[in-house]
Amino acid sequence: MAQVFLSENKWRMVRRVCRKKRFRYEDARNMTRHDRAHFDFLVEFGFVVPVGDETYELTDKGKAAADLGAYEFEPVRPPKPASRGKTR
Repeated sequence: MAQVFLSENKWRMVRRVCRKKRFRYEDARNMTRHDRAHFDFLVEFGFVVPVGDETYELTDKGKAAADLGAYEFEPVRPPKPASRGKTR
């Protein structure tokens, strides 16, 4: 398992909402043009989960990343191709 660091903008988004129980996207924004892409990344990788209509919660993984700025990541390895016997 590898330890990967969040970019500064993603880390700041997590830090903004770490003390709130539930929040909206607007609460996490850094007011940069890439905010939506950064927030979508946080949702996709499980730092933030949707709870209701436009309401989100920080997961345990998100809380740990807020403290350290890093998270544990298990890279997905592609399956090995099936070996073919010798053909003549």
